[in-house]
Amino acid sequence: MKRLAAVLLAFAAAPASAQEVRDALEVGDLICEIRHGYRRDLFAALAPARPATDLMLVYEAPGARAPRVVSSQRPGRHAIEVRVTANAVHLIEPVGPSIRHTALTRCLQAKPKDGYEICTRFAARHAWHFDTRAYADPDAALARLSNSVSQGVCEPWTVD
Repeated sequence: MKRLAAVLLAFAAAPASAQEVRDALEVGDLICEIRHGYRRDLFAALAPARPATDLMLVYEAPGARAPRVVSSQRPGRHAIEVRVTANAVHLIEPVGPSIRHTALTRCLQAKPKDGYEICTRFAARHAWHFDTRAYADPDAALARLSNSVSQGVCEPWTVD
């Protein structure tokens, strides 16, 4: 309960950029597809079709007390930490001494539901790194890794 109150308090004090992605914690499960930038840039001019997804992530109930993730690169469900900043919603999974870090940065697509707009597609940035300072300042951790961060999108598992 304390964790949920802290998340809600962070949203109340957050500027508009974080407000855009607040729906990510309210919609339930999220499914994310991530593409490695170096592969996309290298082959984008050669391949007319959209490149294949390198990583699929399913975040189970990121707004709940015990959020978890299922990854296409690691078997099983694993606990995650959720951090809300002025710039993004960060989903951080510890993997031994390293961290898998996904940041939802903005709403790309919305639709009306019950009289207001809900986000149905979020821009995502993902990195696998060893910077444990991400728990304290996740925005700065991703900024330090700006050249190696992969791009992707996340969508609610169910919208209606």
